[in-house]
Amino acid sequence: MDELLGTAAVIAALTELTGQPPDTTKHDGVLTIQADPSRVQPEDWPRLVAVLETATSYGLSTIAAGTDVVWLRIELGDTPRP
Repeated sequence: MDELLGTAAVIAALTELTGQPPDTTKHDGVLTIQADPSRVQPEDWPRLVAVLETATSYGLSTIAAGTDVVWLRIELGDTPRP
């Protein structure tokens, strides 16, 4: 799979599912994407999980004031690790 198409598709799917673009950061060859799942319809959770499962790692965390966030990390290419 082409990484750029893959990450673009993930971002587009999360935007569609949550109603807003996710937050993205890139650091040391890893793209981290975070989104607020509060507006994901119950029937769309299987699709959300399928999107998350395309990543290197993913999860659901509770942050400040009980707000949930889904996150995923995608390793970009063959970046040397320390």
